Amino acid sequence: MNNAAEIVTIVSSLTAAIFAVTTYLNGVKHDRRQATLDAYNLLQEQALDYLAKYSVDEIKEISKHYSTEEYKIVSSYIARIEHFCVGVNLRIYDKKTVYELAGGFLDEAIYKKIAPMIEKKNFGNNDFYKNTHKVICEMQVKRKGCGGK
Repeated sequence: MNNAAEIVTIVSSLTAAIFAVTTYLNGVKHDRRQATLDAYNLLQEQALDYLAKYSVDEIKEISKHYSTEEYKIVSSYIARIEHFCVGVNLRIYDKKTVYELAGGFLDEAIYKKIAPMIEKKNFGNNDFYKNTHKVICEMQVKRKGCGGK
C-alpha cells in the first residue's frame, strides 16, 4: 500500500511538472508572437507605409544622391527594416508570424523597391543588411516552395 501511494505521488508530481513546463512554453510562444505583432505594427507605421509610396525608379534616383535629405530619410526606413530583421533572426520575433503578416509585401513590394539603395550602401564584401537579406530570402523560398501560392 505504501508503494502505491509513492507511485501516485510520483505520477502526480510528474504530471504537474509537465503541465507547468507546457504552460510556460506556451506563454513564451504567445509572448514572442505578440512582440512580433507589436514590432511589425511599429515598423509599418515608421517605415513601410512611407516606403510603399515610392516607386523603384524614385528610390534608384534617390540612391544616386547620398547627401540629400531624402536619401537620409529613406536610409532611416531601411535601417528600421534591418533592425526588425535582426529581431527575427535572433528569434526575439516569430518567423512564422512575420511571414503571415508580411509575406508577399515585405519581400516583394518593399524589398524590390529598396534593393537598389541597399546595393549602393553595400560596398566591397560588406553586407550591412545581412539580416534583411536572410529574412527576405527565407520568405521568398517559403512562398515559392509552394508553387507561388
